[in-house]
Amino acid sequence: MEKRKTKGITLIALIITIIVLLILAGVSIATLTGENGILTRASKATDENRAASVEEAVDLWKINYQTNKYATSENIEDIKELVNDLVEQKLLTENEKDEILGNAEEGIEASYQIKIGERTIKFANDNWDGDKKINEPVLKPGMTPVYWNDDGTEVKEGDEGFDESKWYKYEAATGTEDNTASKWANAITEDGSYWVWIPRYEYKLTQKTEGAESEKIEVKFIPTTVTEADTTGYKVHPAFKNGSSNNYKNGEWDSEISGIWVAKYEMGLEEWDETTSNWSPKKLTGSTSTTDSVGDLAIEEGKRRVVSKPRISSWRFISIGKSYDNSYNYDRSKESHLMKNSEWGAVAYLTHSQYGRNGTEIDINSNEAFITAGGIEKNAITTNKAQSTTGNESGIYDIRGGAWERVAGYITNGNGSLKTYGSTTVSFPLVAIFTKDAEGYKTLSTKYSTVYPVGTSDTGENNRTAYSNANYGYGDAILETSTGYEGSTGWFGDYSYFVVTSNPFFIRGGYYGNGTVAGAFAFHNTNGNPWYHRGFRTVLVCE
Repeated sequence: MEKRKTKGITLIALIITIIVLLILAGVSIATLTGENGILTRASKATDENRAASVEEAVDLWKINYQTNKYATSENIEDIKELVNDLVEQKLLTENEKDEILGNAEEGIEASYQIKIGERTIKFANDNWDGDKKINEPVLKPGMTPVYWNDDGTEVKEGDEGFDESKWYKYEAATGTEDNTASKWANAITEDGSYWVWIPRYEYKLTQKTEGAESEKIEVKFIPTTVTEADTTGYKVHPAFKNGSSNNYKNGEWDSEISGIWVAKYEMGLEEWDETTSNWSPKKLTGSTSTTDSVGDLAIEEGKRRVVSKPRISSWRFISIGKSYDNSYNYDRSKESHLMKNSEWGAVAYLTHSQYGRNGTEIDINSNEAFITAGGIEKNAITTNKAQSTTGNESGIYDIRGGAWERVAGYITNGNGSLKTYGSTTVSFPLVAIFTKDAEGYKTLSTKYSTVYPVGTSDTGENNRTAYSNANYGYGDAILETSTGYEGSTGWFGDYSYFVVTSNPFFIRGGYYGNGTVAGAFAFHNTNGNPWYHRGFRTVLVCE
């Protein structure tokens, strides 16, 4: 009798079956968990929906926070209350809450932002970079980022090879040597003017060691929600603070701001050339107030303009009043104005700090023709980069030397020069009506100009003493960086002449002929008249 053959799965068939099953399983897993898998997409969708809900809540809060639901101002206590509400609504986790507010126990600085999925949500300080711990530069229409490569080549946004990561890097020095590695952010406006970003910061001065030419300044960048220094011994620099409650006596602004744009060079004068249909820089010459009177002119649309450019003659032979008007009228959309003492101080302190030259004095612009950046050569800013606040092309030039620079700071002692040379035509005049208050002020400061008190009698010593006794007077590189009212008592031996009698206006920095007594900490007094070695600088606020 014939035996029946047993049917079954052969080893080869079994192996093939297992392989097929594994393939199917792999496809299924990939379909579920891969980069575009069902579970992954579901998770991303969940994150996106949650992020959208959080962002919507934050946007509504930013619009409505003044209704007192979250107090009356966008400060850290308000943010804490909002974040706690979002945790209760299950839109944020406790870990995310700690990340937003910062973990004080671990010394992590608050960044007030969170990344959910692919979306970064900022609860405040819309331009605060939580990774770099700095306020990103605020650009308005017509402003283009620009930087310089190591070989001095200029690269603008839109140029081939532009790399946004190279735009700026505020790098702190770790030792005591000159720091030339920090790259400050630069931008160009439509007229070809250059501007440098000074981010909001708090600072601390430490006593100088025996034999040192200056004290040390330490800087910490902060978001706008930090309105009082959050580090022991530090002060928030007044140039970035809201001073509307104290009449701007320290040179503040009318809101908490994240930074200022400072003209990279002393301002120059350009005139329209009908023949070539181009703007051409005007070279001003002479050595008195009357040799070349063309300097004391107002900007005029289509005919005459003020610019911040390298390798041109700085605009001198110009009064304090015209300097103020021309800066104010440069660009109202960007709150342009004549530099104040506080803003000069903000530049000087950052320059001296670990994010600038780290205590090394900048070189002087010794060009006898008052050429910005120290020379007319095409590569002047590279050749003369030791004259910049960073020791490289990204810094501010002409701070030491070049021309003395007029600032919107003065003493209201009633001297005739205030009206004769300080008269202005704009809606916010430089010199206001005299109305003396209890502290010795005869006018009140505005966000555009700073008034200094009058002493018991109008002498440099008494006026400085009145300022010193006023319980403010910080950040402007006057009281904190000099020991006297007359002479070379400033850091590095810089000039220190306080305003007095017929010279009620401040000037800063020194001019090329002052040599060693010129510098970032130099200040002097003037009657405000047009003069051959006095120019000015403009500042923008783009909040």
